[in-house]
Parts: sequence; structure tokens; C-alpha cells
Amino acid sequence: MTNLHDRRRTSTREALREVALARFARDGFANVTVAQLADDAGVTQRTFFRHFPTKEAVLFQDYETQLEWFAEALSRRPANESLFDAVLGSVVSFPHDLEVVRQAAILRATLLDGERTAGHLRVVQASFAEVLTDFVKRRHTDLPDVDLIAEVAGAALAAVLVAAVEHWGRDGCATDLREVVSTSIDLVRSGLAPLA
Repeated sequence: MTNLHDRRRTSTREALREVALARFARDGFANVTVAQLADDAGVTQRTFFRHFPTKEAVLFQDYETQLEWFAEALSRRPANESLFDAVLGSVVSFPHDLEVVRQAAILRATLLDGERTAGHLRVVQASFAEVLTDFVKRRHTDLPDVDLIAEVAGAALAAVLVAAVEHWGRDGCATDLREVVSTSIDLVRSGLAPLA
């Protein structure tokens, strides 16, 4: 059960995020300061930095929210399900507001330069790889070389998920995100057959 402090913290983080996304879209990322965001949300700059280490981090919050949920969703998948189906099933069952994910993806694609985005995405991808690696290790304890298998599978599937979401954002989020993720996972599942 979530206590009052956790609910308040989550509420403040979401308020900061909503204010920031709206302000970035209206004024441009480079033209907005942390002081303005804190003021718009009715908090101090110190409170802002308790929730986000940088202004850029606001644009990647959707990944953090998904990461926590994703680990839990994977743990609930049937034991006899393939790794690809478990990952896809977990992604497809995402219960959060895809509109927030869409806004963040579009803003990342339009407001941040490639180097800023790449740095954050490396961290995001590493976090997803860790969750996926742990999942594979727990699910396949009987495999020889399970550590190597889990690391390769985790890194590959994390790259697939991040690439799919970022591709979706660069394309203006015009298609169904779940379809983009499914197509991306199927590409890897097929052994990259369309490239052969």
C-alpha cells in the first residue's frame, strides 16, 4: 500500500512533468529554465531537483515510469511463454496514459539535439537491459552460460524497445506504438530476416 508521502511525491513529480512538457512545447526547450518550471508548478528549484537531476530528465520520465511497471509486468508472465512473447505481452499490457508517452517522445525528437538524447538513451537502455537480464536469469536458471545468454538477450531486447519508441517519436507518433514494438520484436525474433 502506498503511503501519503509516496502519493504526494508522485503527485509533485507528475505536476512538474506536466508543467514542463507544456512549457517546452510552447516556449522551446532551450528557452525554459528550471526556475520557471518550479515556479509554474508552485515548488522550489530544490524540489524540482529532488525529482529530476536535470531539465532534460523530464523528457525521459516516461521511460522511468515504464521501467518500474515493466519489471513487474514481466514477473507476472507465464513461465512457459517464450522470451519474445513475454516481453511483447508485457509491453502490450502497458496501462498508463500513452498520450504522455507520445508527448515526451515528440518533444525529445524535436527539442533535444542528438547528443543530449543519445546520452540519456544510453542510461535508459542500460536500465531496461538490467531488468531483462534479471528476468532471463530467473526464468532460465538451468541453462549453461545463463549469465552470458541473459546479458546478450537483455541488451538486445532493451535496444529493440528503446529503438522502437524513439523511432515512433521521430515519426511523429503517427502509428500505434504497440504495433511498432511488435514489429521490432518480430524482426529480432526472425533473426533479422528482412535484412538477409
